[in-house]
Amino acid sequence: MDGAVARARGNARRAGDDADYDLLRDNFDHIHFLLQATRVIDQPEVDPIAVFLRNGARAKAAPEVNVSMAAYLHRHPERAESGHPYLAWLREGRAAGELADPALGLEAMADVLAIPATEVAGLLGDTRTGLTQRLRHGGLGEMMVKATEIEPLVGMVWPETVRPDIAPYGISDAPAIAALHDCQRQAGFSPARAVVMVNRPRWGGGRRAEGHLAHAFSSLLGVDDVVVVYTDFDGPTPRDRFPDGIREVQVADPVGRYGVSREDAQRVLVTLLRSFGADVVVNINSTLFYEALTTYGQTLAATERIFHVMFCNDQGPRGTWGGHPLKNFYRHVGTATGVITDSHYLRDWLIDHFALDSAHVDKLHVFSAPVDPTVPVAPDPAPLVGRRPQVFWAGRIDRQKKPELVFAIARAMPDVDVRMWGEGVAQQFDLDEMPDNVTMEGAYAGFEELDLGVADAWLYTSGWDGVPSQLLEVAMTGVPIVGSLVGGTGEVLAPEQSWPVADVEDAAGYVSALREVLADPAHARRRARGLRGRLLAERTEAGYVEHVAAVLLARDAIS
Repeated sequence: MDGAVARARGNARRAGDDADYDLLRDNFDHIHFLLQATRVIDQPEVDPIAVFLRNGARAKAAPEVNVSMAAYLHRHPERAESGHPYLAWLREGRAAGELADPALGLEAMADVLAIPATEVAGLLGDTRTGLTQRLRHGGLGEMMVKATEIEPLVGMVWPETVRPDIAPYGISDAPAIAALHDCQRQAGFSPARAVVMVNRPRWGGGRRAEGHLAHAFSSLLGVDDVVVVYTDFDGPTPRDRFPDGIREVQVADPVGRYGVSREDAQRVLVTLLRSFGADVVVNINSTLFYEALTTYGQTLAATERIFHVMFCNDQGPRGTWGGHPLKNFYRHVGTATGVITDSHYLRDWLIDHFALDSAHVDKLHVFSAPVDPTVPVAPDPAPLVGRRPQVFWAGRIDRQKKPELVFAIARAMPDVDVRMWGEGVAQQFDLDEMPDNVTMEGAYAGFEELDLGVADAWLYTSGWDGVPSQLLEVAMTGVPIVGSLVGGTGEVLAPEQSWPVADVEDAAGYVSALREVLADPAHARRRARGLRGRLLAERTEAGYVEHVAAVLLARDAIS
């Protein structure tokens, strides 16, 4: 190699003939170049500097250990048109802070270290230069020579010394570490005893399952020991869902910002969860977590108490069924401490569908969401004489909630105004065929925004469901409910206190029930207030907190 370098330098042009050539020669590492372009070693008449100049932006071999043409052009593709990218970097780019360092992950690690990327590049450069010198002239090099004498194949890896991979600044490790650091920053770099994972900040008013759990954990452990982690989608959290001061972590944002692969995103989530040292981890519809369990399930189960919350299956546009209970229960119940359903209906379905033995049945727990006794009873609307009846509806504008069925009901009741609140989530519907007596009101931030004092009835249309939090919320207002009898809705919609519709696809059934409500408003209100009274007795906050303590925290009954 020394001879090859001496010959290459002997082929160099005379100084002063070409300014570009002279600039390159002052920054050119012949050994580094020849270890990459090994065929040039066997061509003693070739000048490596001239070869590198001629190749320009197409050059694959780097002129020195701390520069990569490919990495530089990846960061600054406009330099490909500059004549020669490396010369442009020497003349202008380096002083302007442009990075030519081979480690494409250094920018992400600069965020973690909270120092400028150029400073990180300088530190990496010093490390590589020192390592290179030790390999060429120091103890490391001597060790390789001695090892090669014993096993000649060792010497074959010498060209790899031109590409030292300094962890964790590579493109595979650094983004994941940066994303993990960002998540831990959001969590305040503090542990948590209870972790509630949700796929996204879900639409709708009320606490919903994640809110009920967070409030229960906060009352049992303190708000500082609870953290909510959104895994798949970011977005604003609905108002009043969680206790004040609770920590929320958005995973999807840093994962997307740093370009983390799906596989590495799973590793980020698992590492984040383990870093909390939690007593319990509760998963609510997190696709990323279910995916991660395929690889990390057994390992996590050895250290974490994992509970999955499941609501209902989902029906596709062609009528086929899917959803977490159908897809993920049998795959992950073995590594779960328990599975929580919001309805006895789903619990019974799981037992029957999967033919569960007693050991797996013991893992199933029905958590009946509490109702809010502070929700005021809505005042009775004005008499129907001289005004149009008002029917309220709210929900996601998607296939499950059947907005097209609401339109059919409205067409059959042209004398009634139907007011709809919600926003599209899973699928968008063409609303051009919306009847004239239907009004789209948009989304609401909180249930209390609705003027329920003018509502004569609440319409709930769903093709499949668990126990919807919306039904519990409406039930507290005393507004008569006409709703589909499907899944777990029957655990709320008792026939003596509401108007359940068994044939959920038939608009006529809803129309008949609504007509009954409108025909005798006073009787309808008495029945609806009976529903409120029953749910207040059955679904208490204290009972829910005690259930959380006993099952999720494995505590004895609390006083």
